[in-house]
Amino acid sequence: MSLLRYTQRGFGFLWRMLDGGRRIFLNLLFLILLIFIVIGLFSGGTKKLDDKTALVLDLRGNLVEQQTDSARQLLLMEAQGDKRDYTQLRDVTAVLDAATKDPKITSVVLLLDEMQNAGLPMLREVALSLDQFKASGKKVVAWGSAFNQKQYYLASHANEVYLHPMGMVELEGFGAG
Repeated sequence: MSLLRYTQRGFGFLWRMLDGGRRIFLNLLFLILLIFIVIGLFSGGTKKLDDKTALVLDLRGNLVEQQTDSARQLLLMEAQGDKRDYTQLRDVTAVLDAATKDPKITSVVLLLDEMQNAGLPMLREVALSLDQFKASGKKVVAWGSAFNQKQYYLASHANEVYLHPMGMVELEGFGAG
């Protein structure tokens, strides 16, 4: 009987040690994770812009008025490394308006290669924001390896337009098919 009791106590002691070790390990892991999150939230802050900074405006996908994906879908896409296939109009105009007021941003570089589709009213709003940026005495530069009608419409509002030497401009007119 006493051997059974000692065996039970031995296994009980071993079980308590294993359970205590697990708790300590997981609590320490949680504490370390919490410390990293706090450091990440409170360190650095926003980075300061240097003088004569150029805003690179890379318009990708369709230009849309509002997103169609939910916040959950956007988070999952970002976690999986997928890219959005659209750019929101209000994001573009808000960034250009903020850049117009920021004295450290002296130019905008438009990258239009991956811009796909946009309605003429939306293009006009972006063009208006680009014109306001230029009116503040700042420079707009457009670059592309090829321009379709809509891409060239935005590029035409730049001070300088650069086209890849092997590129082309395809102008059909907005009234065409």
